[in-house]
Amino acid sequence: MAAPRLSVVIPTFDRVDSLRLVLDGFERQRPAELPFEVVVVDDGSRDDTADVLAGWRSHRFQLRFCRQDNGGPARARNRGLERASGAIILFGGDDIEPDPDLVAEHVREHDRRGDPDAAVLGFTGWPPGAELTSTMRHIDGPGGQQFSYAVFTDGAEYDFRHFYTSNVSLRRELLDREPGGFSTDFPAAAFEDAELAYRLSRHGMRIFYRAAARAWHHHRYDARRFFDRQVRCGEMADVLFRRHPELAKWIDLRTLMWHRLEVLTAGAAYRAKVAEVRADLELWERRAVDLAVFLDRPATELADPLLHALFRYAFVKGLARARFGAGAGERVAADQWLRLIPAAVDGLAAEAARRGAPLPVGDVRAIIEVGRSDAA
Repeated sequence: MAAPRLSVVIPTFDRVDSLRLVLDGFERQRPAELPFEVVVVDDGSRDDTADVLAGWRSHRFQLRFCRQDNGGPARARNRGLERASGAIILFGGDDIEPDPDLVAEHVREHDRRGDPDAAVLGFTGWPPGAELTSTMRHIDGPGGQQFSYAVFTDGAEYDFRHFYTSNVSLRRELLDREPGGFSTDFPAAAFEDAELAYRLSRHGMRIFYRAAARAWHHHRYDARRFFDRQVRCGEMADVLFRRHPELAKWIDLRTLMWHRLEVLTAGAAYRAKVAEVRADLELWERRAVDLAVFLDRPATELADPLLHALFRYAFVKGLARARFGAGAGERVAADQWLRLIPAAVDGLAAEAARRGAPLPVGDVRAIIEVGRSDAA
């Protein structure tokens, strides 16, 4: 095969079935004469990933792969970069199936711009025809907690926060300006991509959206799984702040610190209410998440206000615990619960009643009553 123009770098962990879909997608890339390679780093998978990679025979692309002990996506991508030989690096995922023109669209856009500082962000969406939950509809739509494509304009420029390693490419010479690559301070898949993009932006990197470079995200979310994901994102946001304190405004840390101060200086009645909620916080969380899961199918916009509040709360909880420690972090989380959740549930209940939609009445009433107090 000819030397690859582009290298696709994919970290993988325990997703052998979706990885097969991804590799099959790269087998269908067109035009056939465009040379590229796929570099897969097995991040300590316990399934059949190693056997699938060892047995894969491709006539469309060069496949390189290696295995490491589980160390997270940042470390895995760095291992992949060590083995990649293309002048253009395209970051993908083990659950991101490429459209047949994905590689060609990235190469075409880089050639058209001729700018070594340009990164090309492609579109990542749910597979055509996929049955969406309310959570999936929300996080890629009005909520934007996962992707913000719903408000993007083709060809427009976006900042480092939108360096989505599900579908983004840049020239190797730009990556080499930060020879350390992705920071392994991030053990989970959150903010490690934005952190590298922030460092690269200080070297002049600019991110341009190419809507025609499409890929499909095979990852089913319900409210419970995404709630847990948002807690981890909050924890990783604290890692981002420790590396770059100047980014505090991007993660709303200043607002959170003001809220912590407000709790400490509040009247005795409100502090007692926070303590009451904190004592049963896991119970309230479980009820609210159960309510959101109830609303997941069929997908409905009715759930949007609750999902927005719930996922915001989960992020703040993870950040507060990481930043302030367990005790103070739980107090801040309880305060945020009172600020966000009861009002969202109350509004949901009113809208559901207007539409005649059924809800688990007991849980709704219990969650609302948490926030109904003279102290609150």
